[in-house]
Amino acid sequence: MKKLVLTAGSRESAFLLAPLFDALEKSGHYSPSAVFVAGKGAEPVNPELTSCFGIGNSYRVVERPEGSSVVQLAETMKEMEKIFVSDRPAFVLACGSDDAALAAALAGSRLGLPVAAVDAGLRSYERSDAGEVNRMLIDAIAELHFVSEHSGEYNLINEGISDEKVFFAGSLLIDSLAALMLRSRQQGTANAQALQPKKYAMVLLDPSGRSTGKDHAGMMFGLLKDMSAIITVLLPLEAGHRELLRAQGVYESLAGIEELMMIDRPGPGELLTLLRDSVLLFTDIEELQAESTVMSVPCLTMMDTSSRPSTIEIGTNVLVGRDAEDILDRIGEILHSAAHGHHASRSKIPEKWDGAAASRIVAVLDRVL
Repeated sequence: MKKLVLTAGSRESAFLLAPLFDALEKSGHYSPSAVFVAGKGAEPVNPELTSCFGIGNSYRVVERPEGSSVVQLAETMKEMEKIFVSDRPAFVLACGSDDAALAAALAGSRLGLPVAAVDAGLRSYERSDAGEVNRMLIDAIAELHFVSEHSGEYNLINEGISDEKVFFAGSLLIDSLAALMLRSRQQGTANAQALQPKKYAMVLLDPSGRSTGKDHAGMMFGLLKDMSAIITVLLPLEAGHRELLRAQGVYESLAGIEELMMIDRPGPGELLTLLRDSVLLFTDIEELQAESTVMSVPCLTMMDTSSRPSTIEIGTNVLVGRDAEDILDRIGEILHSAAHGHHASRSKIPEKWDGAAASRIVAVLDRVL
């Protein structure tokens, strides 16, 4: 069996890796190995995900060192090199656009190993975003490009990548969504949170601190307070995010809002169930944009660009920037439409977002290898 190494260094890239690992292992033709990159003491991957896709405890972990992003990238490359020299895989599959994927692509290329970019070709055209730079570099290195939507095909071919190296497989994020929802569909999560389906809005905010500052914190507090005046708001938070909100001086104020429920961020299956049962998602990151489109949940994203344009062109995602008044107007429109039962009537599910992307990728590898 041919050895393959799959790498992931973020929550989203783990959602890409897991169903692909499972499909490769079940094919009987490959010996896949999962490598997760995580900071010291951090959980490298959610155990619910590894259990759902048969990864178990067989994965390896590369510890992300402290220091600048350059130091982290260099040290991660060194650790990837050790793994690749030991395994000599037939292909390195770099999942996503995080620094772990870039480190894997660079290390694999320097060792003469073929690299496949998983979820390739996505572009936001925001060069200030490290993920955007990573995407472009990984795609330039890769021998194979597995894309999740048509924009990925167009972008790669426009950038000079041969169409023979580009394969439209569909979204692995939706493979993970389908499997996790099947696993947790009997849990009744919204009821467990004392919430009625479609009677609350979910808010998912960036916990990294990239949008810090009193002005931003104050605007978010005002938005959440105004939202909670018209609908119950559910705000899942990670431990680090709570500390960030405290440092910004708004955590205690948020805790005092009656219709705002702050909860510890649940596992992926429970979070997806809560998303499905929400009337809308309000967020300032790209996470769950694809999932909300497939679930027909309106998504308002407080950004100016998105690397997944299909969620905007035919899906439920709307970029709303940072105009608080406009955001509240759009929320009001969604709630009014939902009350009349037609809030998602014009949205569609993008092509091949059907839970079978991993099997398509395996079929391509069967032909290539």
